[in-house]
Amino acid sequence: MDADRLRRWTRTLSPGESRAFRTAEWADALVVVEHGELEIECGSGRHARFPSGSVLTFAGLPIRYLHNRSTTPVVLSAVTRTTTEQETP
Repeated sequence: MDADRLRRWTRTLSPGESRAFRTAEWADALVVVEHGELEIECGSGRHARFPSGSVLTFAGLPIRYLHNRSTTPVVLSAVTRTTTEQETP
């Protein structure tokens, strides 16, 4: 896959920050927790925590919020395809 067919971005959650989850922002993304510990809150109210180094995808999950409950920033890096065309081997 050519590098120009990928989009990479970084999001930072400040200490104590919570951000409403927007499905479109994270669609088809592979997410790495670069720094800190990310807490995800699902629609059921359940929470899960992911430390630095975790590799995630949010596809199909009923996520409501992304939280940073710590005193240091959470840095997330994400990559997604810029096209939805199927690759042929």
